[in-house]
Amino acid sequence: MEKLVFVALICVILSESNACFTSNHAHFTRMRIGSRFYQECRCDEPGSEGVNLKWLDSHNQEIQPLRPGIESNVYSEWVDEDTYRLFISNLGRSISGDYKCVTNHNGQTYALTYNVEAYDRPYFINTNETQYVVSGKNVTIFCEARSETDPLIIWYKQDGLTKIKDDDKYETSPEGLIIKEVTNDDKGLYKCAASDLKTGEEIIRDILVEVISVPEITEIVASPDSNVVAGGILEIVCMATGSPHPEYVWRKIPKYPLSIRNASFPSQLSHWKQEANKITIYDVNENDAGAYECTASNVAGSSSGSVNIDVYFMPEIIKYDSVVAIEGSTVQIVCGAQGLPIPQISLNYLGEYNERGLGWDMKNVSEIEAEFYLTFFPVNRSHEGVYICNASNFLYTDQKEINLTVLYAPKFGKPFEHAWGWSGHNTNLSCDNESNPPANITWMYQGNDLSEEEQTEINNIMADKMHNNPLIIENISLYGTYQCVAHNEFGEDKKVIALRQGFIPGAINNVTITNLTSTSVTFSINGPEFVNGPKLKAYKAEYDEVENYNITDIHINRTWSIDRPFRLDRLRPSTVYYIKFAAINDVGDGPWSEVYDFATLEKTNFRSVPLEPVWEADVEEAAAFERKLKWKQEELVDSYNIRLCPMYNGIIEEEICKDKTIESAAEYELNELDSNTTYYLELVAHNSNGSSTPAHIMFTVPAKEESLLSAGALIGISIVIVFLCLVLLDVLLLLWRRQGIIAHCCHKKKKNKREVSLNSRDRKGLLRDNPEPTDVQKRASNGHREYEYNKTTGVITGKHSAV
Repeated sequence: MEKLVFVALICVILSESNACFTSNHAHFTRMRIGSRFYQECRCDEPGSEGVNLKWLDSHNQEIQPLRPGIESNVYSEWVDEDTYRLFISNLGRSISGDYKCVTNHNGQTYALTYNVEAYDRPYFINTNETQYVVSGKNVTIFCEARSETDPLIIWYKQDGLTKIKDDDKYETSPEGLIIKEVTNDDKGLYKCAASDLKTGEEIIRDILVEVISVPEITEIVASPDSNVVAGGILEIVCMATGSPHPEYVWRKIPKYPLSIRNASFPSQLSHWKQEANKITIYDVNENDAGAYECTASNVAGSSSGSVNIDVYFMPEIIKYDSVVAIEGSTVQIVCGAQGLPIPQISLNYLGEYNERGLGWDMKNVSEIEAEFYLTFFPVNRSHEGVYICNASNFLYTDQKEINLTVLYAPKFGKPFEHAWGWSGHNTNLSCDNESNPPANITWMYQGNDLSEEEQTEINNIMADKMHNNPLIIENISLYGTYQCVAHNEFGEDKKVIALRQGFIPGAINNVTITNLTSTSVTFSINGPEFVNGPKLKAYKAEYDEVENYNITDIHINRTWSIDRPFRLDRLRPSTVYYIKFAAINDVGDGPWSEVYDFATLEKTNFRSVPLEPVWEADVEEAAAFERKLKWKQEELVDSYNIRLCPMYNGIIEEEICKDKTIESAAEYELNELDSNTTYYLELVAHNSNGSSTPAHIMFTVPAKEESLLSAGALIGISIVIVFLCLVLLDVLLLLWRRQGIIAHCCHKKKKNKREVSLNSRDRKGLLRDNPEPTDVQKRASNGHREYEYNKTTGVITGKHSAV
């Protein structure tokens, strides 16, 4: 159609117009909007007045020639002196109409009229070049056009030659082409042709039809697993079918209604990363548990699927409130923890208590939280203390302390006590009691045989000390009965202390010898029959040889605590001694007993017991740091008994002491000592006659200093480093000067090979006719490596070559 219009235009342009014409003519022209139009008007027979031509527009206004500097869409111009042309550069509807070329002839006006009409070319609307149809459904392929008149739409199949008609498969409609029950065979290229019946113009649009399908999720895979340990990396991949390839949208549905450990959603999304159908979660934590929903969608539709993710995380104790209870009431300790797998919870008491009257229970509060309950029926002061709550699963064990404080009324261990006082000594009267909160103390005094005035005076003296604990008695005359009252908000208790005057012990009247040797004697001492004062704490003796006893008043003294053997050592054999004894208490030393005498035995190897062992100097330091015990060697000793006891808080742990008997020696290796521990050690010498008095020491083994490497390991590493340095030095000498141990060994080995080879060749007679070169170059092929022998230097070198 466009070609026909162009031909018509050419015909119009080439047709002659009679200039200076004497008749009227009309011409009709239709042209597409935006086209160019021009028409020549020629005067072939000008009159006497010359050429007289004008162009008028549709409003009968003269069209002026185009002048410099002025732009116009419609203008006229002279081609030559006889031809006047009209030019429209861009034809539009607004300038459509009659354009006239006029002339005057003999006073008469004649016109050549050109009716120019602009029209729109047909065009498509709402017609995509690619359209998607859903498999299995009736769908419409849209094609809509606009033109001067309602265009005629014709559909063609993929080859562009076969016209589509209405049948069981296709149906045309004003909106487009309906394809029934779409299959994959219906995809391809379709042509939609729109024709303007008025102008005869036709346009064609190629439409690519793609058959699509609704996405279907086939699988959602979590890697490494749908149960993941906190702190790791989790990948979730959504696999789906569909055409075109679907797009993916992820959504998380939290597993727990409340966030864990003060974390909140969706702040946790900051450690997500989505790549198409895969999401990656870095540093997974417990708040990442839940359902992950994947929605796959394309133009055909969408489908969704989800996978549940459980995050295993370490237990954390979140409920461990300390408890304050009144003695006798029912109280409960609660320990709650979160974790997955749900933690196992236990309570341990740092102390000893009676399990009677206790009840415990445990329940799961949620999928990740459990609580342990310890109930006291009722609670008493023995339950007070620290309880350790343990929550554990296969990942970790968490611990927290729970303090149970029991409030109770004061209670004294003993309701009545005796106390002693004496001149020059301040007496402390204790009102210590068990109470919580601490009790207020009040003292009352009742003297013995006091008048009312004396009691009043004493009360005034006591006024400033009424609430003291301990109560310090400075005035020795204040003997009598003291009452202490301890009171708090839960009750009170009383204690009576009878303060009596104390005296030194009486004389010792009964002493016997239980063992006598040539150098020692052991006594059995019976104390005074009656002690009116503090209990005995020691005995003392004063003794000397009979020959010296009456010469001087200065004699040897010995004091024993009452729990030690009463033994004298280092006596002279076959010697008579005088000795006297006295008892000691806190008040002082009692009077001397009568003087006793005894005679030591003759010195024989069979009648003496060993003396008390004598330690070497700095024995405590050697035991603590060198773990070695040293003493001076003594004669007449058959064996030694060593008793080693650990001490805690200054108390010897008798039940875990270790005894060891060794043969006569002067030292002993201490093994199996614990670091940062104090020990008490006794050493007793033995022979056939008996045992010596024990020699004892106390020492503390210091804490062990951790070393990254032992001394042996350090020595080994040093040797290896020195060896590597020597090897490196030898390699450098080999590369630089061909010297060193390696160079020497290689040279000697290759030289031996060369000599063997030469001797072999000589034996075979191969060298008689082929003397050695004077400079270099015996080469022997060995696989893909060549060797060169320099006879002058005696060096064999090698290089790689192709096989």
